[in-house]
This record gives sequence, C-alpha cells and structure tokens, in this order.
Amino acid sequence: MMLSRVISWKLLKQSQCCLSNAALVSSNHRRFLSTAKQNNDSDNEWLWTYLRDRKGFTDLNEEQRRRVIEIEIQTLREAGDRVPDVIPDGHWKELLDAASIESRKRIYAYLFLRELHRKRRAATVASNDIRRAEASKRRAALLADGKPPTNYPGYSSIFRHLGRQNEKLIREQLLLAPARLGEIMVIDCSFEQDHAREYYLSNLVDQIQYLFADITRYHSPSFIYLCNLSPHGRLQAEFDRRASLENTCFEVTSSSYLDLFPHEKLVYLSPDSKNEMTSFDHDAVYIVGGIADRTGKKPLSFAKAKRENIKHQRFPIDRYVKFGGGSGKSLTLDQVYNILMTLKHTGSWTEAFKYIPERKVVERYSDKKPNLTEKFGRKIGLSG
Repeated sequence: MMLSRVISWKLLKQSQCCLSNAALVSSNHRRFLSTAKQNNDSDNEWLWTYLRDRKGFTDLNEEQRRRVIEIEIQTLREAGDRVPDVIPDGHWKELLDAASIESRKRIYAYLFLRELHRKRRAATVASNDIRRAEASKRRAALLADGKPPTNYPGYSSIFRHLGRQNEKLIREQLLLAPARLGEIMVIDCSFEQDHAREYYLSNLVDQIQYLFADITRYHSPSFIYLCNLSPHGRLQAEFDRRASLENTCFEVTSSSYLDLFPHEKLVYLSPDSKNEMTSFDHDAVYIVGGIADRTGKKPLSFAKAKRENIKHQRFPIDRYVKFGGGSGKSLTLDQVYNILMTLKHTGSWTEAFKYIPERKVVERYSDKKPNLTEKFGRKIGLSG
C-alpha cells in the first residue's frame, strides 16, 4: 500500500512538472507571436507558418533564421532572460546551426556573460587609467620635493615595485632550469574537433592562462609543451585573439609528443585509466588532454592513449577525497598542474588534492587515514 502511494505521488509530481513545462513553452510561444506582430512581420508568410506549424529551425534559409534569432532575442529580453545586446560576427554561424531554442538560449547566456565581462573590463581599465594618472602626479610631487618615488606616498622604501614585466621574467627564469633538465608536462591540443561550442575553447584558453599564473608557486615547476596545436585551427585563433602565447614561456608546436619524446617515458593522465598513480616519476613526461567539455562522457584521453600504445594512469582521488552526490570529478588543466607540482614538491597526495575545490568535496582523507575501502575493500570487492 505504501509503495503504491509513493508511485502515485511520483507520477503526480512528474505530470505537474510536464504541465508546468508545457505552460512555459506556450507562454514563450505567445510572447514570440506578440513580438512578431509588434515588428509588423505579418507580411512574412514563412514566419507565421514557422510559428503556427512549429516547423524545424533548420528548414528555414539563412536570412529567415537570422530574422527568427532577432525576434527571439527581443522576446527573451522582454521576458527578463539573459541575452546580449549585440551578436558578434564570429558567433552567428554557431547560432544559425543550433537547431533547438534551448541550445540557442545557452549561446545567448554565454554571449551575455561575455558582454558583461567586457563591460566590467572596460570599467576596470578606465579606473586603472585614472589611478595611474594620480600615481604619476604623486611621483612628480615626490621628485619635486627631493623624496624617492615609491608606491607609498610620503614613505621612503628600499623595496622596488615589481610590474608585470618583472613577474613575466621571474616565471621564465623558473621554467628555464626544468626545460634544461627535461622535467616536462604536455598539454595535448588534438581534441579541438571534440569541442563543438566556442565556449569550450575559450574556457580551455582560460585554464592555460590560470596554469601559467600558478607557476610562481613552485620552486621548480615542470616545463610546459603545447603539442598537436593546429596553426590554422580554432584554438590557435582564440590564442591569437587574446595574444596569450606571446606572454608565456611555453613550447608551442604542431608536432606530436610521439615525435618529441621517448615513447617509454610518456604517461597519459586519464580519469578512465585502471592504473592508479602512486607517486611522481621525475623521469616521466606526463600528458594531459586539452579537454574543456566536462559534460561529455566519452573517454577521449583514455582512448587516445590506448590507440597510441602509451602508458596511462589516473589520480587516486577516491582514496583521499569523497565527492558530493551532484559533483563531477572532472578537473581543469590548472588544477591538474597544481596537483602534479604539489605532489612533485611534497610527495603528499593529501596536500596535492587540496587543489580540488571545496564545493565538490564532502570529506577528505589524510595520508594516515585513507579511505576505508582501501582497508576493507578487498573483502567486499570494492578495491583492486
């Protein structure tokens, strides 16, 4: 009896959810019709056919799809959704190829956030210009009074202010010794075709920039190779747009790591590997897949390691970290780099896995108190 009540309650909730979704779609459809009427599109028979018969978006020609997108943006803006003011030229093709309105709404939201970031960036640049002008006046006043020009008004300091160029030189100096010693980490950039949306490529470039910014944390960071980077691909175009590679001390090449390093030294890090990594090997060349699409379930890096007959390993995350129910176990490139470098310098997995964000973690196990499945798992089939 109790079971039947639970099933009935679940069916009732599902039906309510379906009805609410249908009402939402219907309301969006009515707003779309209202917007089309306000824009005097009654002469366009194709538009009314598209709205009345719910035709496929891809059945329209390019000009008609552009018109539908413009009306969609206006409708969503009036409804309070996140849409950009202007669609960049480079994203029109992605929008025109998006078959469903849900996929287009995701692109609208991404472009809205990107536009908002640029506005904030412009405001920050303007604020910095004002601050620099005021600092220049203070320095001129200090020089006129015969005082040393420092960043501390009225305070004499022997310490010199380090600007961005000085920080860049420090990072490059830190990377020179590992480059000579052969301590190398490779980022495999051959997964460009697996990133259908431009957002993922932009996110991948962000992660590489964060990785470069974290180099100064370590005494001897591993040198970075970007391999299999197509010189005319979308990822290279994103780098060129930001001029990111000009500010880094990375080795960038279109060649494969198979042609650059001894095959026996290559180790591909993949979460799908069954070989658990135990310690940092200073003679190994660790490879990390340049994959930013965390929604996919395909074992891309593991499959490539198997095809190329390369040794593969995974982090022993489950022995030291318990993730939340809705948290994914995927890690960004900068998090993987920080884990590797911390393990290299300390030899402690507990310290290394501190770079896994707290929002994903329910419980952490120390080196002295590992996960209990490591101790009892063999008896119940949970451990290898």
